[in-house]
Amino acid sequence: MKKLILALGVLCLMLSFAAVGEEQQPAVPSAEMMAPELTAEGAVIATGVSNMEPMGVSQTFPNTVGKLYCFARIVGAKNPTEVRFIWYYQQQEVSTVTLPVNSSSWRTWSSKTILPSMTGAWKVEIRDTRDNLLTSLSFTVE
Repeated sequence: MKKLILALGVLCLMLSFAAVGEEQQPAVPSAEMMAPELTAEGAVIATGVSNMEPMGVSQTFPNTVGKLYCFARIVGAKNPTEVRFIWYYQQQEVSTVTLPVNSSSWRTWSSKTILPSMTGAWKVEIRDTRDNLLTSLSFTVE
């Protein structure tokens, strides 16, 4: 009986040393954890917004347009957060507008004054607070 108890004691001691010697592997984030929390749905460039809906949606605008709007419905917020609308003209950042998102489905928009001389390629990126790109919209001012 003493031999059995001694053998069990040695076995337990060996197992505890083996457990201490194991390397802890860092947890690998799942695809769900790495995915952006928010999405931008129905994002468009428009000449106006009326009753929370975009108007004059296009990808090409005259240089006399005066002002353009980037409109999007931001979906998926579990808590109040923010999104950034980053406006680029000819690949140069010209404006960043940070806007609140206060529900799981939130319509919002940013506007940019367009001078007649600002013809050419434009882009607006919508990004979350972790800098994840939610969408990118390209358009032209002629």
